[in-house]
Amino acid sequence: MRLAITGLGMLSTLGEDVVTACAALRAGLSRPAPLRFEVFSPDEESGSAVVTGHPLKGIADGYEGVGLYTRLTSQAIQDLVRYAGLTPGDSAFWGATSLYVCISPPRNNELGSVIEELFSEHLIPSILDEVGLPIAPARTRLLMLGHASVLTAIHAAGEQIEAGRGSRALIVGVDSLVGEDELAWLADHGRLKVAEHVVGLMPGQASAAVLVEHKPTARRRQARVEAFIDGVQPGQEERSRARQQRGSGVGLATVVARTLKDRRRVAEVYADLNGEDARAYEWGTALVRLSEAHELPTSIHTPAVSLGDTGAASGAISIAAAVRSLVRGYAQGDDILVWSSSDTGEVASALITRAKGNAE
Repeated sequence: MRLAITGLGMLSTLGEDVVTACAALRAGLSRPAPLRFEVFSPDEESGSAVVTGHPLKGIADGYEGVGLYTRLTSQAIQDLVRYAGLTPGDSAFWGATSLYVCISPPRNNELGSVIEELFSEHLIPSILDEVGLPIAPARTRLLMLGHASVLTAIHAAGEQIEAGRGSRALIVGVDSLVGEDELAWLADHGRLKVAEHVVGLMPGQASAAVLVEHKPTARRRQARVEAFIDGVQPGQEERSRARQQRGSGVGLATVVARTLKDRRRVAEVYADLNGEDARAYEWGTALVRLSEAHELPTSIHTPAVSLGDTGAASGAISIAAAVRSLVRGYAQGDDILVWSSSDTGEVASALITRAKGNAE
């Protein structure tokens, strides 16, 4: 189902609002910094190594767990409300709005089930209490699918809207890979970019939000349509990085082919490549499988270069950056492909399409 994108919000190390952050992304800016926690390293004389990442400074200081995710998510939602010119107390508007909160599975081998239960029970109520939006709890859903969560949520929201169960959906992706537990987990799995392992990820911390709605509904309320999202396709790779397996690219190629359909060429692609060779291999093999029917650029946009790996927030960040490029008029064409791939094997893709007459 084709949905109108009528709102964007973001909190990142490049800016506390979506306009600033996307402008900084376009300029190629980056603000990496040493993280507070060190990881074990047999190659260092001290036995530990400093990890460089992209932590949010100030806003996230002193917060962890549900409190941290509530704070980051609330900032992105509040930015979206300002960006779209919405009224927080409009009960009719928010009463017809669903909320999808997208995070990653716990990165903790010992307490994973406890953390998952804690977030499932408390995160969304905490967010609603913080932002003060009158969204019914029955219209909320938490997805713990990592990178592909946001696109998967948009697909689910489209099905609900098409079935007449709501007019719009607010989708928020939030993640933090810079905490002590997360760094320990990433180090144990050999995934961090450090001196002795340069092919790895730099941990990030961010949140981003997207408001999508039925096109006729957006027109009736005379909303500013930023762009359209179409061809949202979720799928699954049989082999996953979570099981220490390298993806074949079959699942990713399948969803991208379904998104593009008969479209031969797309000029721009936004992807969640993060410096890990397994992700690059997955995209490379997908490109080979797609090459007969589609012409895709080999040079693509990777927000992780500027923000680090932002996990479950990465899909919304890619969408926001793609939409802003269309709105501002510096995109190369009218259609932009966005794809995501989770460590647990979920993959998804979508097409962001220009809304005519909206250039700023």
